[in-house]
Amino acid sequence: MKKILFLAFITVSVAATAATDPSSDVSFTVLNKFTAKFLKAENVDWKVTSQFIKAKFTLNGKEMNAFYDSYGDLTAVTTKMDYSKLPERAIKAISLKYPFPPYQLTDCIEYRNAENEVSYYVSLLTEQETIVLQISPAGNVSEFKRIRN
Repeated sequence: MKKILFLAFITVSVAATAATDPSSDVSFTVLNKFTAKFLKAENVDWKVTSQFIKAKFTLNGKEMNAFYDSYGDLTAVTTKMDYSKLPERAIKAISLKYPFPPYQLTDCIEYRNAENEVSYYVSLLTEQETIVLQISPAGNVSEFKRIRN
């Protein structure tokens, strides 16, 4: 009788954990590929949509995101970074065209696609809108998106 109760308890515990664990929606393939590439990742939080699977995590003290397609292939990795680490040419161009105030820096990320090509994205906030800039490794700056606040 004790064995049956114990097995029932274990079964209920495992089922409850699976139901509340966001990674339970993540495919075995994605989990394996993520673990192999980001072995020391901490605080992993998964988000699954119809278009992508996203792992938000910390690695070596850096906030990162890894994006996978439905086949389990890594499509992109983003890393939060310091604005001062952008190419100098970009910093100068941004400072001239988008001075503080009224523009306020809200985010700066490095984006690496599946081919390991790098670009950078900077989000700037004003009272009226958020502007997302795309920056090439050479420091060329272009507006990627404008969003009304």
